[in-house]
Amino acid sequence: MIRLAIRDVLSTIGFQVVELYQSGKALFEALEQQRFDLVVTDFSMERAPGNEDGLRLIQRLRSRHPDTPIVVFTMLTNSGLLACIKAEGVAGIAGKSEDPEILKRICLNAVSGSAGPHLSPAVANRISSAGGRPGANACHLSPKEIEVVRMFANGDSLTSIAASFHRSLATIAAQKRSAMQKLNIANNADLITYARDHGLV
Repeated sequence: MIRLAIRDVLSTIGFQVVELYQSGKALFEALEQQRFDLVVTDFSMERAPGNEDGLRLIQRLRSRHPDTPIVVFTMLTNSGLLACIKAEGVAGIAGKSEDPEILKRICLNAVSGSAGPHLSPAVANRISSAGGRPGANACHLSPKEIEVVRMFANGDSLTSIAASFHRSLATIAAQKRSAMQKLNIANNADLITYARDHGLV
């Protein structure tokens, strides 16, 4: 429903929405076949083996397609994580709860090549509340640690996380343990609560 709503919003300003994708894997496969003038993506996307979302998705997009502007359209409210997204060099960030006109304006600015990042008022205010520091809150964690915490908080076992990322169980356990140490969290229940309270799930 969100993807269809975005298509309708962008169609009113003359954008041709070429395709809608529900996973990072499908998006990257399409980008190998054709060039897009703009990618609008959520932060959290479909979870399945071989798929990526979150900061890893954004980093991979920026690395492989540096000339394609990215607008992140998200429900995230955590100031530190939004600052991390901004620091990755995206063209813009807008909140799903905001007026659709804001998304239109950000997308137009993104494709026009005007200097960004273009932030919605709510996103800008949240980042400002964290002092605009990319190291705030969850950004003390590496992208891999964030993904492990997100998946664990969503109910995935360490074994399934390891299989999803093609890493060893020992590596995933070490990344989870490192994340908990950085966040000063001592048990799994508090880690899940932190993830939910800070927009990681």
